[in-house]
Amino acid sequence: MELHQLRYFVAVVESGGFSKAAKRCFVAQPSLSQQIIKLESELGNKLFDRLGRSVVLTETGKALLPKARLILSETDNIKTGITEEVDSGAGTLSVGIIPTISPYLLPGSLKRFSESFPQAKLALNENLTEKLVEGVVNLEIDTAIMSLPIENKLIQTETLFDDPLVLALSPEHPLSEAPEIKIDDLKEIPFIALGEEQCLGEQVKNFCYEKQINPDIICRTWNLSTIQQFVSLGDGVSLVPKMFVNTDTSGICTYRNIEDQAPSRTVVAAWHKHRRPSMLAKGFTRIVKEEYDSLLKSRDI
Repeated sequence: MELHQLRYFVAVVESGGFSKAAKRCFVAQPSLSQQIIKLESELGNKLFDRLGRSVVLTETGKALLPKARLILSETDNIKTGITEEVDSGAGTLSVGIIPTISPYLLPGSLKRFSESFPQAKLALNENLTEKLVEGVVNLEIDTAIMSLPIENKLIQTETLFDDPLVLALSPEHPLSEAPEIKIDDLKEIPFIALGEEQCLGEQVKNFCYEKQINPDIICRTWNLSTIQQFVSLGDGVSLVPKMFVNTDTSGICTYRNIEDQAPSRTVVAAWHKHRRPSMLAKGFTRIVKEEYDSLLKSRDI
């Protein structure tokens, strides 16, 4: 039993004949009649008695009519409800985000998202890039905020912004008062780095390799706050994202731009290439970009 068969059946009843029903349903009469015959065959009973040019419901037809109308009404309600839900911004959005972005962009982004889509719900997953990619590929995450590179052919990305990496150092460090800081100034000085399991740690490592810098790494850690604490004690320097700098109100570190060929990371929104981003997903990525732009305007170094 198929929905279009029930629609044809109800149309015959309401229009009073097969010819009128066919016109109402925009199908040829033989096609409509064939579908009614198939429906009768499946039910094991005739639905109509044909009396000349008119048709009269059989007892089976009378029993089916209210049920068919109810089914069609519920189907229409489902379609209408889904359309209204999508148009109103309701629904649940599953978002993944890496730890070196979430503390700095999520608070403001969540507030903006809640204001823009009050009927929506967010399911958040903060994790390393590898796990987020796995979640996107397995369709467990609708969209993920990560940084390049992402090496998976099933992942589609949209660039949101480039986030510069800034030198973090103690206020007492000799470089803190230098007129300008160049890449060569980073060679063979004590360095505090993120573990290479973090994409940012891998990016800093690759940057140093490309620029033939061989920093003396004296400590590896899992989060930027720990790096900040070590740097503030004068134990070494580090490269940290600009978004981290613009949210740091502690005053325990000094931050300096690197003047020549400054490093940066490219932050993207990522989703499964065979899955179109929803209105909520597009709205969230737009808000994340706006939050970053707003953050950059809030403070300069």
